[in-house]
Amino acid sequence: MTRKLGLVAAVLSLAGVLTVTVVLAQPAAERSATMRLLRNMIPGPVNQITDAMQVAGVRSCANRIDQTSKFLTQGTGSALLFLPERDPDNSMVSVSMELQPAGLPRAYASATFSPNTAVGCAVAYESVQYWAESCTNVAAKRFAGGTYGGSIGAEVAILTIGPTARVFLLRSTPTSCVSIKKEVVR
Repeated sequence: MTRKLGLVAAVLSLAGVLTVTVVLAQPAAERSATMRLLRNMIPGPVNQITDAMQVAGVRSCANRIDQTSKFLTQGTGSALLFLPERDPDNSMVSVSMELQPAGLPRAYASATFSPNTAVGCAVAYESVQYWAESCTNVAAKRFAGGTYGGSIGAEVAILTIGPTARVFLLRSTPTSCVSIKKEVVR
């Protein structure tokens, strides 16, 4: 693949269109008008996710995006923004993130923002994390204070951690667990 791109670059360079080669060599997520990839985010007064959303025209949910993305990323990680094709300030937007919380395993998080709702900008987020310990230990140590709320089916236990927040625990092995924290912010 690299050899083919090199040959394409040489041919295109001769034709005077080398900039096309740079675009072709980038991952699809970095080329798309509806996707924006942010890598190695650093802390700042305004979260980089919020800044990129505002540049794309998403303004009515800016405060909620900033609040939620700062909470989830705590200033670290990378993100893929899902941007609307048209009317960005009146459309649902979403972001998927890879997080590296201090002292914890890497995690995946997703947040979706919807403007023009009865509460202004509505948001729902989820964070998914793998733990090298049993679900019983994860519930007791990582989500202390949560109350058991039954199960969805045979394998997914529910912990209630707030009025609109739940943690779902899925046993991977007898000594490992996946937690999915979900909250609808009103």
